[in-house]
Amino acid sequence: MSSAGGSFSHVSLHVGSDFMIRCSTYDDTTPILSIDAGDSALSVTPAGRDATDEALKFARSLARHAQQFADEVERMHATRLASDGNAGQDNAAAGGKATGPKAA
Repeated sequence: MSSAGGSFSHVSLHVGSDFMIRCSTYDDTTPILSIDAGDSALSVTPAGRDATDEALKFARSLARHAQQFADEVERMHATRLASDGNAGQDNAAAGGKATGPKAA
């Protein structure tokens, strides 16, 4: 990645089970979104701390993409659960047990 002599940064946060997400709100300045994961911490707030048109545009985009992220994780989780369930059925069949409709 070339910076053409300017400063740049890239942050990647791989979140395990040790996370906390919170939104701190205030009467007279914009909110702060905080993400803590293990020994890492990330805070997001609009520059200038004013609720400008750009701050609103960013907040809406953040919410939209966070929802897209959640939807994709939910889809993958459901796929994994279905696959795990099928693997259990396959293992039972491989062990000589009959698989098929259960008697009511």
